[in-house]
Amino acid sequence: ASAAEHGASSPYGGEPSGYGSRQESSRPSFRSSRPRRTRDAPDVLPVKTLVECAMLSALTGLLFHLSTLFRVDAWFGALFPLPVVIAAARHGNAAARRVAVVTTLLLFVLSGPLRAANYVFLHGGMAMCLGALWNARASWWATVPVSAAARSGGIFASLAFSSLVLRENVMKLLVTQMFGLLDQIAANVGSTASPTVGGVWACALFFVALNSVTYVAILHAVYAVVLRAVGGIDPEYVNAPERVKKVLGVPPYGAPGAAR
Repeated sequence: ASAAEHGASSPYGGEPSGYGSRQESSRPSFRSSRPRRTRDAPDVLPVKTLVECAMLSALTGLLFHLSTLFRVDAWFGALFPLPVVIAAARHGNAAARRVAVVTTLLLFVLSGPLRAANYVFLHGGMAMCLGALWNARASWWATVPVSAAARSGGIFASLAFSSLVLRENVMKLLVTQMFGLLDQIAANVGSTASPTVGGVWACALFFVALNSVTYVAILHAVYAVVLRAVGGIDPEYVNAPERVKKVLGVPPYGAPGAAR
């Protein structure tokens, strides 16, 4: 009876047999404490989202490759950022980054590093910027200048990368051509003044900024209409002002009586 109360002795003359079992149970389990990757991890997207991102990336890469191959990319300029914006609207900024990265890798394989870099600098970065700003519910007074600045920076980055790949100073050629154009314009109007290098650079910056602002403003107007037809996106996602809605002829996104 006393052996049953205090635990039976070990057959090897050591501690009672119950002591070893308690010691084994008190040891930490390294297998259970090991961190596991779950669907709730911030860097893991659901399978359905990944499949949709892959389809959007394939569509963007094929469209960009074919349009640049047949020299019709100027006609489809508003469509290149659209898949990234759709991914940002439906699944968040992480999905938009996935679409941009996979599209870049696909274009690197299909078209080479130059065109892949042109997509990132001219369309991918600006599209991710637009998606992040619209997810943050920013107004057009913030989204238009910030996206235009990203587009302008991408233009100069694309020129610099092209100079590196082609082993020719594309920026110098651009400045030289603009210098000759301004000199010819001054001669046609009867002016004897000659443009300076600083003036040429100022004109180049002005025209790049004007092109970027115009392009981004057109994207805002087009996406305010197009994204309403895409399922799974909040009608107020683009956050267009009421005056722009009336000009575009679209109904009010939220309140039905706001257009009166």
